[in-house]
Amino acid sequence: MSPRRLSLVAGAGLLGAGLLSLAFWPRAAPAAPQAATLARAPVPLKAASAAAPAVDVPSRFAQLPALHIENQTTRESLDLKLYAASGELDEAVATQLDDLLCDARRPKQRDTTQINRRTLQLLFKAAYHFASYEIEVVSAYRKPGRRREGPHGTGSAIDFRLRGVTAAALASYLREIPRTGVGVYTHPKTQFVHLDSREHSFHWIDASPPRRHWRERSIGSKNLAKIDAGYRVVDDLP
Repeated sequence: MSPRRLSLVAGAGLLGAGLLSLAFWPRAAPAAPQAATLARAPVPLKAASAAAPAVDVPSRFAQLPALHIENQTTRESLDLKLYAASGELDEAVATQLDDLLCDARRPKQRDTTQINRRTLQLLFKAAYHFASYEIEVVSAYRKPGRRREGPHGTGSAIDFRLRGVTAAALASYLREIPRTGVGVYTHPKTQFVHLDSREHSFHWIDASPPRRHWRERSIGSKNLAKIDAGYRVVDDLP
């Protein structure tokens, strides 16, 4: 055999041995995934929920402070919260207000009635709006006699002041609320606001001295009917 042929055969034998050795060589383990790949891996929903701490969001009604309400006639007062933490009107508290806001014009006899619950809501709404937590009630329920007493005679009206708030500012705010009666009394010896709940709004200004009502003047807007039409019960809440 020629030297050239012998060399080719030997080379082929070496190549075959090499391929055979590769077939039986142990394979390397696959490389570990990169950190970036791990970061993108989805987290099971149950595991994510268990890891996240529960957030306790307190009710906004539970955070509302009590209001100090004084009857100017009797000089009696109470610190009350009208709403339960659930947001429902606390009827037991409203009943206390029925007694507090009685007609005590005759010292030896007190006359009470159920104060309109929406009027109470708007009273508290105004106090919270101005962050004024002291309410001085000039007059609430007035038992009809020789005078019909208007909405006061049905327990629908409250005349009041808010500590630190002018009568003009208070009346201006209340006039924005649908289905209300709002009167502002501007005489230097009065300076209070009348509020009542009614189907069709009516707003006025009165410069009469105490216990007189002969300077009343309507300050109603042409938009009152439109405002009343947009009334929503939820808007009565603080």
